[in-house]
Amino acid sequence: MSDHLSLPVRLPDTHRDQHKRLDEFVQHVATCVLHLRWTPEHLTGISNSDHQAWKYFDEHQPFEELDDHALYKTIHGEAPPEDFELYLPSRIRRCILQKVGETLRSHADRREAFQAIQDVLPTHKIRRIHRRRIKEELWDDGEYLSSGYVDVLIDQLNTYYDRHGRYPDSYFELQDAPEYSNGVLPYSADDGPASGQAIKYQYDEDDQSLTVKMKTPDTVTPESRGDWSWHEHELDGYDAFHTLTARGSLSAPEFQSSRRKNGDQFYELSFPVDIDTTDADGDADRVLALDAGMRKDVTAVVVDEDGEQVSRPHFVRFADRDKMRRLHRERQRLNARLAELRRNGRDYTDEFKEVQAEYERVNNKIQHKREQLIHDVTNQVVALALVYDVDTMVHEDLRSLSPPSGEGELSWELSSWARREIIEKIEYRCEYVGVDVERVYPQDTSRVCPRCGSTGHTCKSPDHDEEVWWGGHFRCDNARCGFEGDRDYVAAVNVARVFFSETDGLDHGFTSSYTGDCETVPARRSAGTRLTFGRGVVAYRPEQARATVGGGSAVIAPAVVLSGSNADGSDGCGPTTREYTQFQRVTAEHC
Repeated sequence: MSDHLSLPVRLPDTHRDQHKRLDEFVQHVATCVLHLRWTPEHLTGISNSDHQAWKYFDEHQPFEELDDHALYKTIHGEAPPEDFELYLPSRIRRCILQKVGETLRSHADRREAFQAIQDVLPTHKIRRIHRRRIKEELWDDGEYLSSGYVDVLIDQLNTYYDRHGRYPDSYFELQDAPEYSNGVLPYSADDGPASGQAIKYQYDEDDQSLTVKMKTPDTVTPESRGDWSWHEHELDGYDAFHTLTARGSLSAPEFQSSRRKNGDQFYELSFPVDIDTTDADGDADRVLALDAGMRKDVTAVVVDEDGEQVSRPHFVRFADRDKMRRLHRERQRLNARLAELRRNGRDYTDEFKEVQAEYERVNNKIQHKREQLIHDVTNQVVALALVYDVDTMVHEDLRSLSPPSGEGELSWELSSWARREIIEKIEYRCEYVGVDVERVYPQDTSRVCPRCGSTGHTCKSPDHDEEVWWGGHFRCDNARCGFEGDRDYVAAVNVARVFFSETDGLDHGFTSSYTGDCETVPARRSAGTRLTFGRGVVAYRPEQARATVGGGSAVIAPAVVLSGSNADGSDGCGPTTREYTQFQRVTAEHC
């Protein structure tokens, strides 16, 4: 079995003007073609098509229907010459149709989710409590819908309800025809690395050099074959790129624009590399149970099928959370200033342009931080699974998770986007290392004692007794038990209990023997990497108080510190402390 990893390679700034023209050209032409095909019939048709997206279309008809003069005026702001006619090479046409087709397929899936949601909508605006009920009813009816689609659609439906006082009757009433904001161009519709008519590429394994020839327009509105030129680039790879290309073969890349943290634009080719995956054996003798917490990104604990806790619980917490909060506050301030300028009719002034530019820079930094959070936390969790040699990773079903209410700036950070993205990245990374990923849908995992099975309550901290629903510390209500511990640790253990039980509920015969204090240690920011799946080292010495894993900026720290030995005489230290001083995480090189 094989899958693709995507590796970006930056294009040289010396040809930035050519790449910018290609970007703008694809953006405008693809938007026009998409609008011509934005109909229910085409969404249905491409949804039923199993071929590459571009093969759904007639290769020439969409471009014959283009209004070349209107397109010219949109791009240049003036009327074109009377004899103007846009020229597109045939393979560029196919690549644009691939882009349009992929967009239509995505909206076909969203329309399916919308049609399912229509039957369970309330007669009023969807509030927080109804969001979860809608998801539960959809799943109970046998409809498996992406949590991401449901969340996005609910937000769209609420916005529509605010404007019209009712819900739309059709998906096309809710969703306008999309506009492309950049010129992403998939070359998968071209003729291969050597015979490509839009791009050619060759990788020399001995020299580890990548040569690329790209066809770009000499003007944003080319009129003939002579207005298109080839440009050759010798591109520099990086260690992981060379490592993976030695294991697999490059596939047709995707041309795309990206932005640095300061907002400056650059262009790159993203090459998929076909890599063999490792099949899981299907047994689940030992699992890594995960809980997406309110204050930690992930809490993880290893449990075996007999109910023995194999590892100390570990908290995985992104180190730059505080910076993300500061950036979020700054974005809110700038957004409020933009709104004030609009209200005062000053949205044409230089001040408005300056504030808007700063808003875009801050927003871009937040996006980079989000990507770094997801990448680093995911790598940490997968590395833990390999350290403890687990068979399966178990997480709580996303439909049971909701953003916290009344938590101020935590709400935006801990909304479902982060949890969903982390779980999705974990799932596909685990394919390469032979670890199954399963989900359970438990109730009240953070309010049931993992030792005796009694109910408990959460409080602010170990020093407080008063119950608060958002508290981070758990106390068992059974006076004869007296267990207490971190709320997210308790939830992770209970996720494992549900997985190993014979029912969908908590098995009260499954208990934990771990107690003690909790500790979360944030890490310093690392150099990081943009790789989808990079290399990393797990280093842990018995005398250390924490273990850093995966080469990212997240940290794994002991969540529960034992004051003495366990009842069975063991020291409570999992295989990380007892057997490993250094661990090389498995990548495609070692699969």
